[in-house]
Amino acid sequence: MEEIRGTEALEREILEDARKRADRIIRKAEENARLLGAQTEHRIKEAKAALLSEYQIKKRTAELEMLSRLPLEKARLDILYRDEILRKALKEALASMNPRLFGLWCVKRLVCQVELVRKSPAKVLVHGLDSETMRDIGALFGQGSDISIEEAPTMKVRGLIVEPMDASYRISITENDLLEWLLDEKRGELAAALFGSSD
Repeated sequence: MEEIRGTEALEREILEDARKRADRIIRKAEENARLLGAQTEHRIKEAKAALLSEYQIKKRTAELEMLSRLPLEKARLDILYRDEILRKALKEALASMNPRLFGLWCVKRLVCQVELVRKSPAKVLVHGLDSETMRDIGALFGQGSDISIEEAPTMKVRGLIVEPMDASYRISITENDLLEWLLDEKRGELAAALFGSSD
């Protein structure tokens, strides 16, 4: 019996020893888990702080970039607005322009190209020009020339277009051409008159 008691005591000792070892392992594991949790929490806080800092830097950079572009964007919009107003004012002025004055401008421009036009048969298509201007154009080429002058109601703007039969060139002298010429050559003066001097 003593052997059984000795075996039971040994068994209890082994179990007690195993329980103590298990407790130590569990405590160690819990301590490691707490340390790991604390380290993880610390890493999360560091990562969060780093991301927040990076976000703040990017946000500030974007704000500064946007603020640096504002003056350029404002200037661009101002130029677009002034160009639109100038074009509108010029179109209105040209629409109300004395037909004879516009006709004289057309004839003057055509005189500069008359030698080219006389070299080959051509059509002069006209639209919206007064009768005096039509006579002036006819007088430029004279009777019996290979130049025909025709009214072209399909033209969208007032003026004339010269088209030779061999299609070697095309001369356009219209309200649109006058508008573009004024914008190219006299934009500064016209803008100063319309918006005031920028001095």
